[in-house]
Amino acid sequence: MWKKHIVSLILFLVITLVTIGFPHGDDAWFSFLSADEQAWQLFVIYRIPEVFIAIIAGFALSIAGLLLQTTLNNPLAGPSILGLTAGSHLMVALTIMGSSVLGLEILDLGITISATIGALIFGLLILVIAARIRSMVSLLLVGMMLGTFVSAITNIILMKADANSVKAFSIWGMGSLQQVSVDQIPLISLLFLVGIGLAFLVTKPLNALILGEKPAAILGVKVKQTRWKIIFVVSLLAGLVTAFCGPIGFVGLIVPNLVRMFYKTAKHGHLLLASGLIGASVMVFCVLLIRIFEPIMVLPINSLTALLGAPIVLFLLLKNIRNA
Repeated sequence: MWKKHIVSLILFLVITLVTIGFPHGDDAWFSFLSADEQAWQLFVIYRIPEVFIAIIAGFALSIAGLLLQTTLNNPLAGPSILGLTAGSHLMVALTIMGSSVLGLEILDLGITISATIGALIFGLLILVIAARIRSMVSLLLVGMMLGTFVSAITNIILMKADANSVKAFSIWGMGSLQQVSVDQIPLISLLFLVGIGLAFLVTKPLNALILGEKPAAILGVKVKQTRWKIIFVVSLLAGLVTAFCGPIGFVGLIVPNLVRMFYKTAKHGHLLLASGLIGASVMVFCVLLIRIFEPIMVLPINSLTALLGAPIVLFLLLKNIRNA
C-alpha cells in the first residue's frame, strides 16, 4: 500500500514542479531562478499563491468527498453534488451583499465563516434526508434540486444588489485560483490543518461505518455523534475552499471513487492520504492546463473541473444504476 502512496506522491511532486516552472509568455522554464528580480516577484506574488491554493483545494475537497461518501454510504456523494457548495455560495452572497448595504469591509475570516455555516446547514439537511432516502440516485436528485433552489434564491438576491457587488460576486462565482494573496496563506493553512487533523481523527469510526450503522454501533461507534463530527469537518473544508476559490465542482466526487478503484482498500487512513494527494495533483494539473491555454482563452477553474469531471460522474451514475 505504501508503494502506491509513494507513486501518488511522486506524481504530485512532478505535476507541481512542472506547473511551478511552466514559462509565462516568452519567458524560459523556471525563469524565477534567474537574476531577473521582476520574474522572482511575479513568482512570489502570483505563482506561489496560485499553486498553494490549488493544492489546498484539491486536498480538502477530495477528503470532504470521501467523508461524505462513507457517511452516507453513497459513492455519488460530494460537496458540490449534494448542495454543500451551493449552501456556501448562498451565504457568501448574503455576506457580500449585506456588507455592501451596511457599508462594512469584508474580512477573509468573515467570508470563510459564512461559507462554512452555509455548508454546515446544507450538510445537516442532507444528513436528515439521507436517513429517510436509501436510494443513491434519489439522494443525488435531491442534492441537485437543493442546489438549483439555492441558485434561484442567489439570483433573486443579485437582482437587488448594486453593480459593484454583483460584479464581485459574479467573478467569485466563476471560481478562480488567482484570488489568494501571500498574506492570506497563514490563515488558510491554519484552517486547512485543523480540518485535515479532525478528518484523520475519525478514521476508526469511518472504517466501522462501512459495515453499516448497526454493526458500527455494536463495535462501539456512536453513529449519530460521529456523523455530526464528519459533517462539521466536511463543512469546514468545503467552506474554506469555496470562500477563497469560489464554487469548485466534481473534484470531491470523482477523486475518492478513483482512489478506491486503484487502491482497493477500505482503510480510511490510506484512503484519506491517497485522496488528498490525488486531489491535489488534479487541481495543480488544472492550473497547468489554464497556463497552457492562457494565450488562447482564460479558463475558469469551475468550468474546467466540470469538463473533466462530468463524463466520469456520468460513468459512475450509469454504473450504479446498472448494479441497482
